[in-house]
Amino acid sequence: MWFGKRLRLLKGSSHLLLILSTILHAAFAAAPPKSEKGLWLSDGYGLLLEINDDEIRAFQLTAISCIPGWTAKREQTLRSDNVGVFIGNATFRISNGPSADVKRLHVDGTVSDITLHRTGARPTACARVPDNSPPGNFVVFWKTFAEQYPFFALHKMNWSAAAREFRPQVTSTTRPDQLFEVLKRMIEPLQDAHTGIDAIDIKKDFDGWRKDDPNHLKEEDWKTGHQVIANRYLHGPLRHYCNGRVEFGILDHSIGYLGITAFYGFAGEDSYERAQETLRLALDAIFGEANKLNGLVIDVRLNHGGDDQLGIEIASRLTDRNYLAYTKAARNNLAGPLHFTAAQETWVVPSKGPNFHGDVVLLIGPDTVSAGETFTMALLGREPHVSRVGLNTQGVFSDVLNRSLPNGWRFRLPNEVYRTSDGTAFDGVGVPPDIRVSFFSRQDLADGRNAALEKAEYILSKSLRHDDP
Repeated sequence: MWFGKRLRLLKGSSHLLLILSTILHAAFAAAPPKSEKGLWLSDGYGLLLEINDDEIRAFQLTAISCIPGWTAKREQTLRSDNVGVFIGNATFRISNGPSADVKRLHVDGTVSDITLHRTGARPTACARVPDNSPPGNFVVFWKTFAEQYPFFALHKMNWSAAAREFRPQVTSTTRPDQLFEVLKRMIEPLQDAHTGIDAIDIKKDFDGWRKDDPNHLKEEDWKTGHQVIANRYLHGPLRHYCNGRVEFGILDHSIGYLGITAFYGFAGEDSYERAQETLRLALDAIFGEANKLNGLVIDVRLNHGGDDQLGIEIASRLTDRNYLAYTKAARNNLAGPLHFTAAQETWVVPSKGPNFHGDVVLLIGPDTVSAGETFTMALLGREPHVSRVGLNTQGVFSDVLNRSLPNGWRFRLPNEVYRTSDGTAFDGVGVPPDIRVSFFSRQDLADGRNAALEKAEYILSKSLRHDDP
């Protein structure tokens, strides 16, 4: 800003001002903006990005492999002076970092950025064709988990011992179905719902899951439970929003019921911006007459996850003050004691749209997964306190790191840790309830009851009775 003071000193001379203005304009015109073009290595995440005028090409790295990943085309109409926008299987935004050799990669729908550092050369692994033999695929799979997965100690697994056990079972003659079973058996003991394998060519897939909770319901049970809520507890019909992922109705005592089954698919296959706008319009309608509500039950007992930022959008309608939702960091060491990137904060900021600031009860359980769990975390700091009723959530919070093997199979794993304002993480065990209530037991389904919802109604109606003069 030094030239601003100089301009004020020259105010009396229009001729000198014109000369200086011309010089400054020429200098700025000659100075190129911070270039995105080139090769960039991520801090954590195991990514090499090649950015040129038209696209980003991503490569998935381990110490021994370099496999082509996603691509995204530059969207010229959305570009600003400071942000490059690229469209692929998501919307990617490249913004400036603290220096010309640092950038930030943001994926729409996430709540954090990936830091990129300029590099002058590709890693040596990128000069080699990936080994597509059964042993070669095994090693890439094992190495990716070894370098990115942060929860081996949490799940009491020795990953090196797993290699010693399973590596001898894979040879050059191992059939694809046999290789799949080996990889599955390696990660199945983790019981981590953010791990999985998709082998499309042999029509096999595997999804991890915590197996210690008998309250995990099948799809047909959830449909029955949904009908129980609609038929027994609601006054009037459920109103459907966001492609049916968001529902709203009225319980006894003018208590609102907000059911959220996912944080994705709100606007079909449209962009995240469209999903966000669809949700905002839904929340405007839901909370348009919030002054008539005597309380609110939010039900995420069946929630398949999705975009964390959409959960923050809902939380912003429930508060009148800023508060820290959680912090997020990614593993960024290839070996040795765990090390993480600098934690990034996510804040809940009050929305200017229609809102509700009264008493809230949140229904949770083992089928509350991923973004359903980060949404649960985002309500922990809300005041007045949100009472949690039900059972522990599933215990998976990280964005999913999607990877490919040389043979084209896809697999996935978590690499991030979310923490509350006091540093607590809930990976593995899930966010616990304040009041533990089993729900939708076989007997409940047969009787047409919902014990957890009844408890939520009791808590909120009891608060109403306490407020009566």
